[in-house]
Amino acid sequence: MRNVKKLPPPRVLVENKDLWDSAVRTDPSDHNKNQYRHTDIKETLLQETKSKCVYCESKIRHNCPGDIEHKIPKSKRPDLMFEWDNMTIACSECNRRKSEYHEPDCMFLDPNKDDVESMIFHAGPFVFSMPATPRSETTVRLLELDRMDRRPELIARKLERLEQVRNLAERISREVILPLKQILLESLQEQCSSIFEYSGMTKAFLSGLLP
Repeated sequence: MRNVKKLPPPRVLVENKDLWDSAVRTDPSDHNKNQYRHTDIKETLLQETKSKCVYCESKIRHNCPGDIEHKIPKSKRPDLMFEWDNMTIACSECNRRKSEYHEPDCMFLDPNKDDVESMIFHAGPFVFSMPATPRSETTVRLLELDRMDRRPELIARKLERLEQVRNLAERISREVILPLKQILLESLQEQCSSIFEYSGMTKAFLSGLLP
């Protein structure tokens, strides 16, 4: 999980939000409620999250198209259905686990607003909450980011990614040609960029290896 900067809302939402809100109040049918799924809205959210699930950092792919996630569920606050700050992208697995959770006294982490990187830590492919952070503990436990038995496919993909990073780090340690070593080192450091899948895990792993 990484901090994510919120992009400006797409034009289609700016121009139609009031109309869509009014239509849902008048007729709360699926036709009116599903306007938030507009292609331009989803594409902007994908740009915002670097085409990753905002929670587990899995890349959104054709076999995992991702869902527009309402941070405060639209079932709880239908008035926020078309609110840009209430929208993000989550994979179907994280979205399903979060479900209708909404507790004002213990809000789910919001990577657009919270410094989530200071509230969690990575131990290999697992994510845990920092001590005395009930919101992060709630988020991690509900998403089951700390459970091999509950998220085996996610943990397996993260382990595969971690092995790739570890192999590159070991190659760098053995390389004796300095220009090539520097190129490889820059490539390794680049893996910490938020554009990469599971970059939070990679950044944590490399922090103990790189000066």
